Amino acid sequence: MSVTDVIWSVLALAALLLVGLALRAERRRFAARGKAGAWLGVRLASLPIGLAAAAAVWLPTRAVGGPEALAAFYLLMFSLGPLVYFGLHWLAGRMATPALSGGESAAIGGSGLLLVIFPALLASMAAPWVYQLGQGAQQAQRSLAAETPLAHRILDRRRFLLPDIGEVLTEHWQAPPGVKVERIEWELGGQYLQTGDSTGSILCRDGEDFHVFRLAAAPAPRWRMYWRDMAGSTHRSDWTSAPPGSTPQAMPLAPAWMPDGFTFPVRIPRDFVTVERRWATGKVLQSNAMDGQALPAPTDTCLPSPYRNRDAESVVTSVGIRMWLGGAKRMGLASFSRPTE
Repeated sequence: MSVTDVIWSVLALAALLLVGLALRAERRRFAARGKAGAWLGVRLASLPIGLAAAAAVWLPTRAVGGPEALAAFYLLMFSLGPLVYFGLHWLAGRMATPALSGGESAAIGGSGLLLVIFPALLASMAAPWVYQLGQGAQQAQRSLAAETPLAHRILDRRRFLLPDIGEVLTEHWQAPPGVKVERIEWELGGQYLQTGDSTGSILCRDGEDFHVFRLAAAPAPRWRMYWRDMAGSTHRSDWTSAPPGSTPQAMPLAPAWMPDGFTFPVRIPRDFVTVERRWATGKVLQSNAMDGQALPAPTDTCLPSPYRNRDAESVVTSVGIRMWLGGAKRMGLASFSRPTE
């Protein structure tokens, strides 16, 4: 369990305690009038009443559909929803023994709403503080991590040539069993910044393995990894990627085409890749490779291999790899078209 989970668990327990105290105080007020049993009956009925009020708003909104659905939702939320909610509380109060007045039933209904809305508002306000506390606690844990040689095996170093981009270097970092990577950082401008999970990163993640896809002309990047071993101990590893001369001769990089997609010989960060789709109607659409498709797990930021087009009515006719060329101060684009049959 992470530090953030612990903080939220403590806050949730505190909220439950406050809700319990509020309900206890409310019961005492009704017990002083000899209506504790009636209060309990109406209070227990609040949950199905709340569901009925939500259905009275949601079902008509769903039936409307289209852009008018949002307007219908707000209209019903402030009209039919409250009418059903407080009306059913009034009815439950009248059926209770002894019967509750309209004001007493409305008070029970209103306090029920507050017991739901108030904790939700507090949670929303506390979220930034909880995040900062969690980040601070994680940073404190990382500062105590033992400096250890990298447990991953760096293998399959390769060099490729891309049109309009030039030479790129690739690496595969293979994790041993039991290793869990918590954070990977890349040194930029003298600072180590988290990478591997953001747009434009030269590193992508495949579970606990990582794949590098970088320009050969750029300086060899320095890395820092925080990871846990099988015993749960935290370690820190620092190292620098190998220079171009330590890898085999560069070869052209091109996709292998399939009827429903393509595959590259190495894993590539998915944000680098664009695709062009064509339909039989003549429609053509260019987009990022994962646009309109379900994203993989957070621990997989590489382009799926093989990449398969999920739109059965279109065909992937070309694929492109985009990379920022720092020396030229422009975006480079290597394009590959499907061979014509």
